[in-house]
Amino acid sequence: MVIAGATVGALIGAAATYLFFTDGGKQVRDRLEPAVDELRHEFGRFQKTIEKLGEMANDGLRVVNEFNAARSQSSFPGSRTSH
Repeated sequence: MVIAGATVGALIGAAATYLFFTDGGKQVRDRLEPAVDELRHEFGRFQKTIEKLGEMANDGLRVVNEFNAARSQSSFPGSRTSH
């Protein structure tokens, strides 16, 4: 387990050294930056979509609860039907 951790650490260190201390690494970073920005933008849009879905679900539950409350308070005899 220690050897695996040391190997992973060495690989991460080598990748960081390449990316931050070589001209080739700078070119890779320059190409990756727009993709990372686009990914961040898309993730934000996805998050907003999930929030809207949650709001819709809450609204649906509220309507069902209001309907059930109104139905249970109905003063009409025999208002409970099977349809």
